[in-house]
Amino acid sequence: MTEPPAGLDSRQAIDDQASAFVARLQGEIDETGRQAIYAWVAADPRHAVAFARMEAAWEAGARLRACPPPIEDQAANQDAPAPPLVSRRALVGGFVAATVVAGAATATWRYTRDVELYRTRLGERRVVTLSDGSRVHLNTASTIEVAMEKRRRRIHLVKGEALFEVAHDATRPFLVDAGSARLRAVGTAFNVRIRDTLVELTVTEGVVAVAQDGGHALERAAPRIAAGDGAVIRSGAVAPTVLNPDLLRQRTAWQDGVIELDGETLPQAVEEFNRYRDHPIIVGDPRLANLRVGGRFEVDEADKFITALEGSFPVSAITTADGSILLVVRS
Repeated sequence: MTEPPAGLDSRQAIDDQASAFVARLQGEIDETGRQAIYAWVAADPRHAVAFARMEAAWEAGARLRACPPPIEDQAANQDAPAPPLVSRRALVGGFVAATVVAGAATATWRYTRDVELYRTRLGERRVVTLSDGSRVHLNTASTIEVAMEKRRRRIHLVKGEALFEVAHDATRPFLVDAGSARLRAVGTAFNVRIRDTLVELTVTEGVVAVAQDGGHALERAAPRIAAGDGAVIRSGAVAPTVLNPDLLRQRTAWQDGVIELDGETLPQAVEEFNRYRDHPIIVGDPRLANLRVGGRFEVDEADKFITALEGSFPVSAITTADGSILLVVRS
């Protein structure tokens, strides 16, 4: 198989090479050739972006080719020349532009490693034991991709929340990517939760290093979060936080199927229960936004929480036609 010449780094050259590789993967190719393509994708982020773009274009083009023209147009087009390839590219251009960023990250994982996928449904929790003996506790509606390599162990927390119990192996660092965060541990335990605007880290054992400035390298100067502490990460910025024992327990209570509330606002409490519900609870009156609540509930005890809420505060819960629950101020 032809490899790109050294120093060939223009966008057009990379796009051409990516296009050729995508086309080659559609036909007969031996494992050596396949691995060479995957190595090229992994060698440079620009390669991954180009490969994802070309693969998306190929798949979209295949879908277009599979769709016949409308019946009323078939007769008119019967003797017409085939449309040029550039027209098809124009049709899929919008689709490619919308997916290239997400596709590039996925391509790096999907095409360069033997990746195992684990996920939980809404309301489900499970424990996954990895081949090195590490254990991953997955919370509700969570997904991870696992790539166990010779020199490192890589986990991609795609969405949701997970607690990692890392088997000690000084020769193979344990890396977790989650949103804009990259975390590294050798033998430790830590909890990672992807929220709407940030990533929340809680360390229960050992030490976890956090990459800064959105970079992928974990230098010696990277912030290190010790057991009993945490951090919030957003767009590469790392803000360490000191956690008291109660907050530490609260953040990991989900492993026991429990939601612990200790002075959270009503919207914050509702958010926790909604993680496990098909039909959400909705705070329907802004006057309730600053109401603070407490208590310990099973993750499936939203009804018990609402009953306690109505008994302690001037709140009414109304079940709507779609099954959601609307919280309003009691008349």
